[in-house]
Amino acid sequence: MAKIVLGVGSSHSPQVSSPSEVWPLHAQRDRENPDTQYEQREFQYANVLAPQLRPEVWQRKYEQCQMAIDHLQSVIAQVSPDVIVVIGDDQEELFWDEVKPAFAVYWGDEIVDLPHRLEDLHPSLRPVIWAWHTTDEPVRYRTESNLGKHILLCMTEERFDVAQSRTQLRDRSLGHAYTFVKRRLVPQDIPMVPVFINCFFQPNQPTPARCYEFGQALRRAIESWDADLRVAVIGSGGLSHFKLDESLDELVIRGLQSKDASILKALPRDRLEGASGEILNWIAAAGAVEHLQLEYLEYVSGYRSPAGTGVGMTFAIWR
Repeated sequence: MAKIVLGVGSSHSPQVSSPSEVWPLHAQRDRENPDTQYEQREFQYANVLAPQLRPEVWQRKYEQCQMAIDHLQSVIAQVSPDVIVVIGDDQEELFWDEVKPAFAVYWGDEIVDLPHRLEDLHPSLRPVIWAWHTTDEPVRYRTESNLGKHILLCMTEERFDVAQSRTQLRDRSLGHAYTFVKRRLVPQDIPMVPVFINCFFQPNQPTPARCYEFGQALRRAIESWDADLRVAVIGSGGLSHFKLDESLDELVIRGLQSKDASILKALPRDRLEGASGEILNWIAAAGAVEHLQLEYLEYVSGYRSPAGTGVGMTFAIWR
C-alpha cells in the first residue's frame, strides 16, 4: 500500500519570489485592485505600518522566504517521494466560467504549462514569472494517472462528489499553484496528482470543515492505493492576502501547531475572502497529514504598502 511520508505547505505568491526592489510594483498592483479598498485602508493603517515598509525590512523578509524555500526543496529532495499530490486552486487557468468545481482531480497522463507572454503581464509580475510559468516552449509535467483515478473512486465512496478532468482544453494552462511547486520546490521529475479546491469563486467555495474532512478522506484514499510507493502531500498557496490579516494567519498557525482540527474547521468563512481563500488548501493538507508531526514552520508578514496589503508568506514541513 502507498504511504504518505511527507507533508509540505508553501505560499506561492509572486511576492515570495520577488526581490525586495520589486515589492513597490506589487503595491502599485494592489492600488489598482478595487477589492483591496486601498485608499480607505491607507488612511487607516499608513502610520502604523511605516516601520514595516523600510527597504532593509523588505530585504530581510525576502531573504527569509528564499531560505525557507531552499529548506523545503532540500527536505523534499532528501525524502525523495515517488509521487507528489499537490492541493491547490485554479484561478481561471484550467477551469473557466463553464465549470468551477468545488473539488476536482486531474488524472490525465500529463499536464502542460503553456507559455505566458511578458507583454500580457502586469509590470510587477514580469520579473518573477520564472517562478511560475514558461515564457517560450510548453512544459509537460508527468502525472500519476493511476493514483488520480484511485482517489476519484475512493472519494465517491467517502461521499465526496469530486469532479474529474483528463483533458486540457485549447489555450488552458496548468495553474500557478502547481507550476510553482514544480519550478521552485520539486525540480526533480516526480509525477504529480493535481487536486483542486475552489478557494476563490462563490457560490460553491467549500467550508473549512469540509476541506479538512476532504483532506482526511484524501489520506485514506492514498493509503489504500495498491502500490508500494511513498507519497508527499503539498498544500500550495496562502496564507492571507492581498489584504494581509495577521490575526487570521495566527489562528491558522495555532491550529496547525497544536494539531487542533476544531480551530481549522471553525475558521470564519467571511475572512477567507478572495486570495485568502487559499488557506483552504492548507486546511485540506493538514487533514491529509494529521498523522505526521509539524517539524518546521516559517511565517513572514510581507506587508508591501501603507494600506496593509501584502501576503502572509508561510512555509511548513510535516514528517
